[in-house]
Amino acid sequence: TAEDTNTPSTMWTKSYLVAERKFFSHMAGQVPHGSFHLKCLHLCASVLEGTDFTPYIFTTVVMHLLNIKPVSGRCRWECILRLADILGYLQCCLEQKRLDSSFFGNAEVPQETILPPDFQTSEPHNLLQHVVQSPAAQALSQFKEIQEELMNRLYNGGHSHRA
Repeated sequence: TAEDTNTPSTMWTKSYLVAERKFFSHMAGQVPHGSFHLKCLHLCASVLEGTDFTPYIFTTVVMHLLNIKPVSGRCRWECILRLADILGYLQCCLEQKRLDSSFFGNAEVPQETILPPDFQTSEPHNLLQHVVQSPAAQALSQFKEIQEELMNRLYNGGHSHRA
């Protein structure tokens, strides 16, 4: 949603959301039926309550991964691999204290994804800014909690272990 982007410009956000929808529509035609990308994204979004992380952060990570890794997967093992990719990528972003839009500086964006004319020249917005402004230990601690909860849910059939 527009609220998840933490961006002050409503016009830019709405234009960007249209481009994201087109990107995901294009990718939906590329991934095998039964792919676990969206299931992993839903699983990640389900454990964010009480953290500084938003579903949009995970959506952006998945968009980056869809652009750089081949899509596949129809089995439970594939879901574990995709989840590991998502968490690994996010951990690297946290260590760098930066997660930019998957469209900035990306020559691999499908032609079906129409970006606003001045998009390529705009300064990217750091989607982790609000996370890294809090004490670094807090962001990493929350990330570890999210990681642990995701693994618990994955290995225990979706049941939470949070108190």
